[in-house]
Amino acid sequence: MQTKKITKLGVLLALISSFIVANTAMAVLTVPNKLVYEGRLLNAAGTAPMTTAHTFRFSFWAMSGVTFGDITGTGAINTLAPNYGGWDEVQNITPNSDGFFSFELGTATPLPMVDHTKQLYLQVEVKKAGDPDTAYEILDRDISNPLVDRSPIGSVPYALNADLLDYHEIGTSTGDIVILQAGNVFPESVIPGGTNSDIFILDNNDDAAAAIGLQFGNTIAEILSWDILGNYFNFSNDVNVQGNITLTGTVDGVDISTLDTTVNNHLDGGPSKHDASEIDVEAVDGHYYTAGDLESAIDDLDEAIFTLSGATANLQIILPPGFEGASYKADGTSNVGKLTIDSDSINNRNFYNWTSTRGTLQDYDIRIQVPVPANFGSWTGANPWKFMYRSTNAATTENQADIYIYDTAGALVALTGTNTDLANTVWSSTSLGFAGAPAFTPGGTFTIVIRVHARNNEEMHIGEITLDWTTI
Repeated sequence: MQTKKITKLGVLLALISSFIVANTAMAVLTVPNKLVYEGRLLNAAGTAPMTTAHTFRFSFWAMSGVTFGDITGTGAINTLAPNYGGWDEVQNITPNSDGFFSFELGTATPLPMVDHTKQLYLQVEVKKAGDPDTAYEILDRDISNPLVDRSPIGSVPYALNADLLDYHEIGTSTGDIVILQAGNVFPESVIPGGTNSDIFILDNNDDAAAAIGLQFGNTIAEILSWDILGNYFNFSNDVNVQGNITLTGTVDGVDISTLDTTVNNHLDGGPSKHDASEIDVEAVDGHYYTAGDLESAIDDLDEAIFTLSGATANLQIILPPGFEGASYKADGTSNVGKLTIDSDSINNRNFYNWTSTRGTLQDYDIRIQVPVPANFGSWTGANPWKFMYRSTNAATTENQADIYIYDTAGALVALTGTNTDLANTVWSSTSLGFAGAPAFTPGGTFTIVIRVHARNNEEMHIGEITLDWTTI
């Protein structure tokens, strides 16, 4: 059913073409978000004011004429009509004793953002309060022209500031307003090539809770950040330093200033090696040992064991986080997050911590190359490989870890035990074995890949790895 048009001058209307500031505290030059519509409601003869309650319906359209289908058979606005402008609202009013009334459009339904490149028209309909929607009549602005039923929305006083918003133009010159491109990024033409300031401050309001970072690229996604809690810088990948490094303080707990010439020469890249009687040696179980008889063991630390006797025995390799021979790799998809090494003082355990603020799971690979000892005989038991893990959420949709192993020939090992979808809010372990006959050649290197996932600020923790093996 098509809404009727008023064909007599039964309603005296005045569309006041100005916006009114709803909040008087707003800046004078800021465009308000209400449109005032005022008029006088008279009887059909135009001789007497109407003072009873009436319902007005307002809507935006892309053309001035009403076409079939703009109104449904029940009298409702057809929001799927091709010329519907994306906004409508209904307000009730009782005119005063002279029939005058005033509306603030946008009170019932907020006015939309208007595309200034397209002309919009305002459709106004009225009916007695309580009547069905089929009783609405369109207030025809030109009853002599069947193609003109709605009023154009033109420029208003505040809109004179639209091209010069608060007296600033849209453009790329000094003082202009810059428009964001697709992806919410600035065009390269407006990015400054430098600054005369001697310092540029990130987090100027000091409200960052955990870290302040600078990210390089979306695909590369490498980050230089300051860890607020740890009080140190984090580099998300390798660092190549061209030039000299001057160190003060400690390196892995060793005070550089206390090291003698022999050790300093070695740190500087000289030919001398550490003397076990001169420094502390950190073993794979996290403890420090000092003894002259460890001289020969230092060169074997890459194998992560101490060979203290030549007897055949069941031995164990313990790899604490900060794994020797580890690298960190993104697979190129959904890899935005932060990987750090942290410490659990309650459980006396170091661990990797992967977290991401993104709403979808983000993952990263920790790849550990493990040398097979020269006197390796076999792996001990059915499940010789144990991995410790913990997460802040028990749901694998929020955080999880997956484990893969490649033998010394580079072939993926068929694992037995649970190696995927690992998540638990307390420290837990999974023990893995293998099927088939993978190659673990003495003196070779096999690879452990731990893929950590997290989203929504949840965390995935990876603790130590234990490998049980038997000598020849």
